[in-house]
Formats: sequence, structure tokens, C-alpha cells
Amino acid sequence: MKNFIFIAAIIIFALLQTTILNYVNIFNVKPDLLLISVIIASLFFKPRWAISLSIFAGVLKDIFSVNVFGINTILFFLWSFLIIKLSREISFDSNYVRLVFIFIIAILNNIITRLIFLFLGNFISLGLFLRITFVGSLYTALIFPLALKFAQTLSIREQ
Repeated sequence: MKNFIFIAAIIIFALLQTTILNYVNIFNVKPDLLLISVIIASLFFKPRWAISLSIFAGVLKDIFSVNVFGINTILFFLWSFLIIKLSREISFDSNYVRLVFIFIIAILNNIITRLIFLFLGNFISLGLFLRITFVGSLYTALIFPLALKFAQTLSIREQ
């Protein structure tokens, strides 16, 4: 995938996440397309570009969310760094391995984000926490193949 074309894909994912996906949610939970873009970038790009694209996705998510600014930027950087390191040790060629890995990353991202909110004084009920964590992570993992196909299609058209 070309680097600059993937920037357009990240922007499209950000716009989709803040607009259309509000109408296509399950139990008021939507997939995290920007986290998916971080994972795609970390798996398919060189480390410098992957980290740069992940920081860009984190900044976009922070801009479009009402959370404390910087949480997603830092977390996306850390996830990208972790995925780059793990991809040297583990093969992510199988779609099933990718789905399980994305599910785990999404759960950890949701748990860490909610714990940061709790630390900052933003209490979330246990039921809402569990729904966001598990349903949102599963939804994110199931949407990943479609997002990957979209990103690959976008880069093929531009070549």
C-alpha cells in the first residue's frame, strides 16, 4: 500500500466512524475503525511510517472524540510499537490469527481507556463497561477484514 493513499484511508475511516457508524451500531457500540487502521499500518508498513500513521490516527480520534486529548494518540503509538515488535516474532499471515489478535488489542485498548477515565473521575457503570469492552471489541475484530479489503482496494486503484 502506498503511504499517502493510506492517509486518505485513515481520514475516510475517521469520517465513517464519526458519521455513518452512528447509525450502524450494535447495542449502541460501534467498531473502532481508527484502531483497525493502526493495526493495518503496523502490519503492512515500515516501522517509521506505521508509527507516523498511528500517531496521525490517534490525533484524529482525539480531535473527533470528547475524551481527554492525547489518550488515543499515546495508546495508538504504543499499540503500533507493540505490533511492530510482535510481528517480528509471530506470523500474522492467517486471517484467523489477525482476528484474534485484533480482538485482544481492542479489548486491551478499551480496558486501558476506561481505566484512565475512571482515574480521571469519569465513572462508567459496570454493564456499560462490559458492553463497550466485549461487544465493541468483537465488532471491531469482525469489521477488520472489510476495512483491510477497502484499504487494499484503495491502494490498488491508485497504482
